[in-house]
Amino acid sequence: MPKKNESWGGRFKKQTAKKAQVFSSSIDVDQNLYLQDITGSIAYAEALQLAGVLTKGELAKIKSGLKQIKQKIEAGKFKWEESLEDVHMNIESALEKAIGSAAKKLHTGRSRNDQVVTDLKLFLLDQSKELQICINDFLKILVLKAESETETLMPGFTHMQIAQPITLAHHLMAWYEMLNRDLVRFQESEKRLSISPLGSGALSGNRFNINRIKLSKALGFKDVTKNSIDAVSDRDYVAEMMFNISLMSVHLSRISEELIIWSTSQFNYIDLPEELCTGSSIMPQKKNPDMAELVRGGSAKTIGNLVTLLSLLKNQPLAYNRDNQEDKAPLFDSINYALSAVDITAAMIAGADFNADAMLTDVYDGHICATDLAEYLVIKGIPFRDAHAISGKAVQLAEKQNLLLVELTLSELKKLNSVIDKDVYKYLDPMKSINSKNSIGGTAPSQVKKQISAAKALLKI
Repeated sequence: MPKKNESWGGRFKKQTAKKAQVFSSSIDVDQNLYLQDITGSIAYAEALQLAGVLTKGELAKIKSGLKQIKQKIEAGKFKWEESLEDVHMNIESALEKAIGSAAKKLHTGRSRNDQVVTDLKLFLLDQSKELQICINDFLKILVLKAESETETLMPGFTHMQIAQPITLAHHLMAWYEMLNRDLVRFQESEKRLSISPLGSGALSGNRFNINRIKLSKALGFKDVTKNSIDAVSDRDYVAEMMFNISLMSVHLSRISEELIIWSTSQFNYIDLPEELCTGSSIMPQKKNPDMAELVRGGSAKTIGNLVTLLSLLKNQPLAYNRDNQEDKAPLFDSINYALSAVDITAAMIAGADFNADAMLTDVYDGHICATDLAEYLVIKGIPFRDAHAISGKAVQLAEKQNLLLVELTLSELKKLNSVIDKDVYKYLDPMKSINSKNSIGGTAPSQVKKQISAAKALLKI
């Protein structure tokens, strides 16, 4: 027969049905919070001792017992009991077996409602810092790669069509900007994560004179929650973390999409590291960008996980509801994906070789400086819309003769508009084109070098 859960079993005559135990147990997921649960319990025990609830001797026993449990868990010798539902009750039950009645005082004034929020916030603070380290390392790789490609010409694309000439460094720094915003988002979210709910009880607060401010500082929090009802029912911090991960995953997916396209024989812009690709079981010639495809595919589940959480929260009345037990599986899944996806994408780019010749060939294949021709006409005093139309006619003329714009004769160009002179050819040179885009954030090598210098200073490299 299943055991009666002693944490709340006094009100019940019957034991919990086995099927109910199995259905409601979360231990297979939330045991990941064991370290934060033990850390929070030690700090709470110290607060109880300061409040006069525990003696110094009882506090010493509790701390010693909790540290022994931690060692057992980390050694793989701890037996998790499904009948005890979750990580909190498993650890509390083990503590009672280890030290006796002193353990029964540990939950004085504390509920699993404020306990789990404390554990989860501590866990997410740790995971956020780990993600930030990974993103920071990735940013360094991008910046150093960009630094070596400031003069490498490539076509810039809109609508997947060749648009204007840019440098490879400029494109790599676009990836940098995307991921740097992700880094800042995780940093800013820590302000809201670092608010302690401990001492809120089930929903109405704590009567045992717990010093919540001191308790929060002992756990590394910066502040305490201001409303006990909101403290135990709030999962905004989980949603925010999952949104940050989802948006970062979208960025990783977009980068991966470009790696996949660029590695095709049709583009041949990049050669991904062989050790991060796979072959085919039937086609010997294949070198597949599977890691990039898995990053792209895996990003989808982070979006699904975010939607799962928001759907979980949207109909819940205050305060705590057992529905919130379901927040951890999608959260942990997203975190695990994010850590591995950042790492593998960074490794792909770190080990990649770029094919500057293939990029340069595409720069000179088409009418990539058509906009420069229009801007030349603007400089000559023609309104932009008229200049745009003239440049479009030049493209038609070049296409009709199967020529590039730069191959049109001066007399042919003058027939389109008399202001065109021999200096026009400077504007049809892709290298001169990129050098002219020297506004802040532009593709001119001088500007990109400034962006790289600023990024290196920020990253301390």
